[in-house]
Amino acid sequence: MNSSPAIVARPVSGVVGSSPAPARNPALDGLRGLAVLAVIAYHLWPQVLPGGFLGVDLFFVLSGYLITCGLLRRLDAGLSVGLRGFWIRRARRLVPAMLLMLVGTTALAILAGGELPTGLRAQWLGALSYTSNWLQIASGNSYFASAEPPYFQHLWSLAIEEQFYLLWPVVLVLLVVVLRTKTKLFAAVAILGVAAAASMAWAFVPGQDASPLYFGTWTHGFGLLFGSAAAIYASSRSSLLAPCPLARAGRTEQWAVGLLLVAMLVAMFLLPDTSAAAYRGGMALFCVAAAAMILSLERRHTLVRAVLNQQHLRWMGNRSYGLYLWHWPLLVLAGVLFPPRAATAATLCVLAATFLAAAASWHLVEQPIMRDGFRTSLRALQRNVEERREVLFSGMPGRYGQIMPLAALLLIPMCAATVLVTSPGQSSLQRQLTEAQEMLGEQAETPDIAPAPEAQSAPFTGKVDGKAAASEKGTHATGRDVTALGDSVMLASTRELLKELPGISIHASVGAQIREAPEKLERLRDANRLRRVVVLGLGTNGDLPAGTLEKVRDVIGPDRELLLVTVHAPRDWADSVNEKYRSAAAKYANVHLVDWAGLAPELDDFARDRIHPGPRGTREYARLMSSALASS
Repeated sequence: MNSSPAIVARPVSGVVGSSPAPARNPALDGLRGLAVLAVIAYHLWPQVLPGGFLGVDLFFVLSGYLITCGLLRRLDAGLSVGLRGFWIRRARRLVPAMLLMLVGTTALAILAGGELPTGLRAQWLGALSYTSNWLQIASGNSYFASAEPPYFQHLWSLAIEEQFYLLWPVVLVLLVVVLRTKTKLFAAVAILGVAAAASMAWAFVPGQDASPLYFGTWTHGFGLLFGSAAAIYASSRSSLLAPCPLARAGRTEQWAVGLLLVAMLVAMFLLPDTSAAAYRGGMALFCVAAAAMILSLERRHTLVRAVLNQQHLRWMGNRSYGLYLWHWPLLVLAGVLFPPRAATAATLCVLAATFLAAAASWHLVEQPIMRDGFRTSLRALQRNVEERREVLFSGMPGRYGQIMPLAALLLIPMCAATVLVTSPGQSSLQRQLTEAQEMLGEQAETPDIAPAPEAQSAPFTGKVDGKAAASEKGTHATGRDVTALGDSVMLASTRELLKELPGISIHASVGAQIREAPEKLERLRDANRLRRVVVLGLGTNGDLPAGTLEKVRDVIGPDRELLLVTVHAPRDWADSVNEKYRSAAAKYANVHLVDWAGLAPELDDFARDRIHPGPRGTREYARLMSSALASS
């Protein structure tokens, strides 16, 4: 990189005070289309594309690159960044489409009837103020383990981008004034990106919910900064952004760019969203690769550039904002309206509705306002409504065709307002989990000193399933003999467990992972709070890592009994967890199976996620546990 000045006072193209018009790179639209496809696939089929969340990071890099290119173009032309004009252009691009989505999907939520999305008023506030990410952090919402995710949860990324748009022009000008050269400017912005990525890596703790890091403006802002650094590099190499025809890349460069794209796709297929690798450099390296890919698309004609320049990818890239806005609330709503057995139909409906809504948003709202501005577009809308109303009352043939659009213009906002007013603060499941957490908080205030375990002369005889357990009689083990570790399924059943097994010590939380069990049990053992029977009701939120049960057995020792509660959840890893539980129960004399997965399908009392039992389901869960303990 050369050391050219960061600000060039000489006007470009011989026009005083002008900035050169950027030549649009259609391949970047294709890259944006790839990003939105990854995000949608990740939400629809997380088991197929577990790293599809990286599409958001690709959006960040693209945004940082394009915005910084525009700002530097003005500075290099001897102009100010034009904050007012910049923010107006960003508002034109972002706000109208988001408002359309907010009103439209809120109105559609009326179809959910008694299962309206919760907390919509707060979510609207976060959306309109572009603080959704911080409101979700403050509320303790988990991006990865939420039983009922917020209707507008996906707006966290738009909040980060808007915060960047608000602050970055000012920060960039200050850096330009202080550093003066592009080389120093590039180094400073790259260092900021590395620092942001390092803060995420440093703060990540395996086993703890990483949502605050994922939602954080600083901890997840490295993609925007790496994209900005790429823009600074490109602006220092005028040939990269020159409007002249691009030369065809050589064989080595073709292979390098091809391998770069393959590496990005492999990351989308293999990098899980909660893995330590993702937070300790994985997402940051992906952003660096994305920045390098963008520079390659600006530099040479390659096969990758030709692929990304395909019409369908560019079509999706141009409408990627609308696709991103609409897909998530439609997916959440489909989870309410469609039964679990109709998952394929729900997916197809969500995809069709998402693309139709995005296309309508692009043609009816986004393009007109970007082209004509707010005032002209609003006047055009007003004229259109007046003309339709005049036709309706004119007696002209075909006048009744105006009823539907005029009624929609009136009824859709009314439905949205009705849903907003009636949206509950918490769902029944959320209230159930909150009450359970309060009960466990009260339980934690009571000293819990476990007696030393005694050798069992008559250990458990084997697995206890939902039917056989009901006939088991015995009183060897009671609630006071039990330490139970669980996730939100056990947490939801807390009230009934405390009734059925008085004195039981429950340690359950939303999003708890089975891999955390050895460490938690070790802390309880060292505090002399580990009782003679240990129950693990874990596995809903992730697969069982190799060696975990062996570590659990080492911690609890040979004189304690271990009960493993099988998993009932529409998750890909549920069968794997249950098979490992069954193998352990068959292999070890002091390990036994409590077959919740066998009993749960016979019940019809679950939250809409088909994971968390309702009132009758929690009673059956507690009775199953009690029957298992009765055989000890």
